[in-house]
Amino acid sequence: MTGDKVISALIGLVGAVSNNGRTEQTDEVIREAFLHLREPDREEDMVRQIHAAKNVIAPDCAVCKNPCGNTSDYDMTQFYDADEKVVAAKQELIVTICSVMEESGEITDSVYRGIAYLGYPVQPEECEELQQEIQEVYK
Repeated sequence: MTGDKVISALIGLVGAVSNNGRTEQTDEVIREAFLHLREPDREEDMVRQIHAAKNVIAPDCAVCKNPCGNTSDYDMTQFYDADEKVVAAKQELIVTICSVMEESGEITDSVYRGIAYLGYPVQPEECEELQQEIQEVYK
């Protein structure tokens, strides 16, 4: 599906951020990724930008001989293999993040958490609660 490679790379980027902190560049790359998520002609370029931002934050991860997987691109088959209610809730979370990125240039911790949730085995209710939190923060 269009955007899957971007979401996969974003999940890895958020893993790097959770270990090493974020930068203004990270925020901008995330915002741009969500603004252009459904543009197939931009997907490869966005993935390259996400990987470049990740390599700035966690340069050793790209050459690690024993990768832990924390900063790896996410295997999207796991995303789609989840219960259909979980998949739907995660897709709604993506829509919400895309929507707030159109309205604001600020990236809050709740957006970073939302990206992380996309790679976690969460319940639909957890996604819905975070979706509401994101909507509240960006009102």
